[in-house]
Amino acid sequence: MSADNQITAKIGLSFPMVIAITALILSLASGIVNYRQNNLSNLESSLRDTRDQLQLAKNDITDIQMNTIQQLVDAELAIKNQAELKHENETLTEKLKESKIRMGELERQIKRMDDKISSQSSALKKAQKRAKASHSKTRASAKIPQPADKSRASNASASVEIYLNNIPTALQNSIIKSIKEDKFRPTFPALTKSMHLSKKTTIFYYNETYKNIANNLRNILMAQNKGKVLLKKGASAYAANKIIVHLIGQ
Repeated sequence: MSADNQITAKIGLSFPMVIAITALILSLASGIVNYRQNNLSNLESSLRDTRDQLQLAKNDITDIQMNTIQQLVDAELAIKNQAELKHENETLTEKLKESKIRMGELERQIKRMDDKISSQSSALKKAQKRAKASHSKTRASAKIPQPADKSRASNASASVEIYLNNIPTALQNSIIKSIKEDKFRPTFPALTKSMHLSKKTTIFYYNETYKNIANNLRNILMAQNKGKVLLKKGASAYAANKIIVHLIGQ
């Protein structure tokens, strides 16, 4: 066989192989392309899933941040409220202490007032007893025979009661001394609630036989007190020798 024939025979034999090889190569390339496309699709899907998961994670982070911020705000408010409550509690505690102190003072004041009222009540009862005894004595003295004329009336026989109001102690002592030096024997009974003193110094007599005696007393008071002294006849049913003096200061 000639050389040309051999070449032709080889080419005839190689062409199918070339086609087969080419088809194989194309098949491999197609498989590789498909594999890569599938891979790419899977990667894109995975990427989308990853992006979705990333977005969910971001949302979770945002929610966590918001919740954390809210918790911080709540915590700050709670701390602030706790501080305010503590301050308010301290203020209320201080006010409670002050109230207890004030209550103690009021209780002591009430006790003092109770003691004072008890003392005043006791003094009032004693004064009422003295007034009652004086009234009984006055009623008894009314039964004593009285002088029938002026000649029997004297300063010493007069029953003089003096009620003082706003008289300085020195002047009071001087007046009493002068009255006693002139033979008067005055008494100084307590003023009862039913009695009302005159606005100016006034001497009351209850029987004409003692008008001059009352006038003698008036002259003494005028000299001592350096003021006007009224002389009036009383309307009460006292004994004839009764003389009542309302000695009022200036």
